[in-house]
Amino acid sequence: MALGVALGGCVTLPPESLPIAHNPAGSTAREFEDPGPGLALEPSDRFLVKACGVERAQAVSRMAEQDYQRIIADAGLWHFRPGGLYPIVVYRDADEYLRKTGAPPWSGGIAVGNAIYTYEGPGLARTLAHEITHLLFHEYMGGRNSLRWFNEGLAVYEEMQAAESAQKPELEEWLAASHKRPMPLAELAAYSPGDSRTRAWYGQSASVVRYLVETGGRSGVEKFLQAAKGGANLDQAVAAGFPALCDSLAALEKHWLAVRN
Repeated sequence: MALGVALGGCVTLPPESLPIAHNPAGSTAREFEDPGPGLALEPSDRFLVKACGVERAQAVSRMAEQDYQRIIADAGLWHFRPGGLYPIVVYRDADEYLRKTGAPPWSGGIAVGNAIYTYEGPGLARTLAHEITHLLFHEYMGGRNSLRWFNEGLAVYEEMQAAESAQKPELEEWLAASHKRPMPLAELAAYSPGDSRTRAWYGQSASVVRYLVETGGRSGVEKFLQAAKGGANLDQAVAAGFPALCDSLAALEKHWLAVRN
């Protein structure tokens, strides 16, 4: 879940401040009006996109499918199959989005159930990558509210890959800045965002996830998630996923710190 209510909606903000409102009180997907005029529906293998105009619907569909393939590869979830199509509704602009969803003015998107509601703009690619990550993670884990740090870290990692080239140096600088005073990983895993450490927590979570994906290996990430899904504690899940690298969270922290430094 991307942090938003306490932070602004500028697309140049770092990933942890991407403004997404999750399940606003009293909202259901069927209450929201479709984009229009000129509504087009574009089904694909995993998504059903609604947007203004056939070309835009097709473009968003391609973007979402590319995100899906990259996320599945990074998490090693090659055998995962979604239970159905994920709806993605893209409004023409912020005004239409706010008017038809009743979303908070600060928000850049709404996630309701397994659907994403957002609008055309420079932040669209990042919004989709971040939120599709959450949809896949939530369904794969069976709705368990566990591994929040990994869930958010992977979403930020995927969002950074989807960012425009001009945004990447700023995002990398933000990520590096969050490493100056890192949390112990046991504290990182237990932390609930909401205080002054939240920004650094998102950055560090993304850094640890990037280390696991790129150094630990994608097949290891799959085994790690399988173990956690099966009820293993964090030490056991780390050992199951990355036996040649580390056998506990403390060992992971040692290796990550060595690479970070």
